[in-house]
Amino acid sequence: MTQTVAMAITARCKSDGSQKDIQKFVIALSFLLLFNACSDDAVVIKYDKSLTHLACSRLVVFPADKLISDTLINLYDFNENCPYELQVSRKSAIACNSNQNADKKALSDFPSGYIRMDIYKNRKLVYSYYKDLNRRVSKDIIEEAFRRLESDMLKE
Repeated sequence: MTQTVAMAITARCKSDGSQKDIQKFVIALSFLLLFNACSDDAVVIKYDKSLTHLACSRLVVFPADKLISDTLINLYDFNENCPYELQVSRKSAIACNSNQNADKKALSDFPSGYIRMDIYKNRKLVYSYYKDLNRRVSKDIIEEAFRRLESDMLKE
């Protein structure tokens, strides 16, 4: 993408070279990059690349949340004796009062919460799923997150 942007700027500057046109182009490009940088994609990190399949997992939801617990229990048969622990956390109604984020809050869909699913073995993080949310955690968000975790770690 950087090469494409550089080529576009070079082509635009060569075409007529007017200072005002260049300034307009740079401003438009800046706004495009600002809105393009804000994404709602989940961040997934697999810390142990050799681990491709978990035979089992136990569930810990913190803070306790009945919707998350019930949804996940219906999706997977958790085992309390398993060495792998799925820790699920969520946060809603996040309010950021920092002036440093004023432009992002005013010009974009600033996240108001998140969902996080981490897998630990012996207190060592082996997998992490994190997604910023613009709404409260719902059953479909929980299912989407778990389907991703399941495709990465739980299926053979």
